[in-house]
Amino acid sequence: MLATGARTGEILALRWADLDLATARPTLTICGTLIFVTGQGFFRQPWTKSDAGYRTVVLPRFAIGMLLAHTLDAADNPHDAIFASRRGTWLSPNNVRRQWRQSRADTDLAWVTPHTFRKTVATLINEETNTKNAAAQLGHSSEEITATYYIAKPVQAPDVSDVLERLGADRNGHPTPREHDDDHG
Repeated sequence: MLATGARTGEILALRWADLDLATARPTLTICGTLIFVTGQGFFRQPWTKSDAGYRTVVLPRFAIGMLLAHTLDAADNPHDAIFASRRGTWLSPNNVRRQWRQSRADTDLAWVTPHTFRKTVATLINEETNTKNAAAQLGHSSEEITATYYIAKPVQAPDVSDVLERLGADRNGHPTPREHDDDHG
């Protein structure tokens, strides 16, 4: 999830056929999600939450290494699922979240959820590139959704005190005493 920013259900619906390692920049096509049908269990829905959710993402190197290592341990399954249960069925998103909670229970990472990974990806991409790229990576049709709900807001405002100092200049444009003082308190 940290390598793609994809939703839990999208990650669990990935198939080996969605992975292209033969290109110079290996990609993963996110083109489905898991749904639960009462009395029948989990099934792969061959479309994403929205049209924008259908996307091909370039994988970072660390994800490629992890996926290659996973191919050695992954059992064949009738769904071609990258992440299948031991019985070869789709993994339940609820079970994955429960296992995640259990694995971090006695750590100082209790606040980290699968959704935290999605927010982290959005925040980093926004900081390093822009909100448009973050929205595309997450499969959002609107930059506004990404900016409002996924991108972390800065805890401390940037130091713009020199800009605001102009508001304190007297009417003749003379500097205020602060401009002569090195203490910016």
